[in-house]
Amino acid sequence: MNAGFFPRSDPEAVDPEAETGPKAQAQIKELLRLADEPWVYIDEMQAHGAVMAGCERFMDRLLAFYRAWGDATVAVDLPPKQVFRQAGVRGDFRVMPCVLGDDGLKIVKVIGTNEEERQVRDKICVGKSLLVDPYDNHVYAVLDVCALSSFRTAAVSVLALRLCGAGGDPVGLVGMGRIGFYTACILHRWLGVDRILAADPDPRRRADFSALCAHYLPALAVEMLPLAAVTAASNALFLATTSEEPLVGADNGAHLGFVASVGADADNLSEVDATLLGSHRVVADSRDSMRLGDMRRWADAGLLKPGAVAELRDLAAAGPPTAPQWLFISTGIAVQDALVNRFVYEACAAPRGERA
Repeated sequence: MNAGFFPRSDPEAVDPEAETGPKAQAQIKELLRLADEPWVYIDEMQAHGAVMAGCERFMDRLLAFYRAWGDATVAVDLPPKQVFRQAGVRGDFRVMPCVLGDDGLKIVKVIGTNEEERQVRDKICVGKSLLVDPYDNHVYAVLDVCALSSFRTAAVSVLALRLCGAGGDPVGLVGMGRIGFYTACILHRWLGVDRILAADPDPRRRADFSALCAHYLPALAVEMLPLAAVTAASNALFLATTSEEPLVGADNGAHLGFVASVGADADNLSEVDATLLGSHRVVADSRDSMRLGDMRRWADAGLLKPGAVAELRDLAAAGPPTAPQWLFISTGIAVQDALVNRFVYEACAAPRGERA
């Protein structure tokens, strides 16, 4: 190092304190022009608290956005998600970028499907979302993704029910995990559903769901029934499971006005049998969903063509649809993550002048 910058009696000697002390480090940082990049971290419980406090407000924003997107009045740059798999390892990880040009909102989500659970237990969804500065392109917020991904999945499925204009009471819910709870919350608080029929084979999931509803949704009546009874008695049915076999098909679901399947977002998972295609029109958050899960199998078998799949934004723009029965399938798109991440950032960390 330059002896004039770090003066020593012996230029060849190494003075660890001179090289590593705070003053020296600050000088080196200045010479290398390594400016700080300000950022904040929002953890799972902060994110959960924000969406629970602002559930109805977020849903109103989501509906307004989808209507504007369908009318092509917002600019959305939405590349296909990249899915990476490793031979011999269950699960995958995905890179999901999105830019909302009008708002200067940039996001990249790196999310993993944690089926191995070797280090992180009982948490299928792991990873981080990165909010990127619209001008300098540095990351200004890092958010945990599990609660947010679960909430946005529930949010878009309930939005689909509203936009499809089909189904209605009674509402059935199969799968009482995180997505199931957020689905119940949004149905109750945004659409005014006051009774839900619910099924889950796992007693712990049922107990956890009951405890969460008692705490957050005390006015919601939840009737727990076997899967067959929930399916038979429902007019609208939400599937949020990790099932590897179809749960609904023509034999038990032809009467349903609306079915939402959000759990079969990987090729080893399945919630809906192809026989339901005979009675229900398919709508998806994106035709990109045809790359995964049930829709991929149907497409590969020649049972479903891209032209037969409506996109949710088109329904938002076109008004009430004419099809009497709808099957909504979602594997998630980054624009939904962008919206919920911004909402949570505004609630938790944005400077006061940036909050909507």
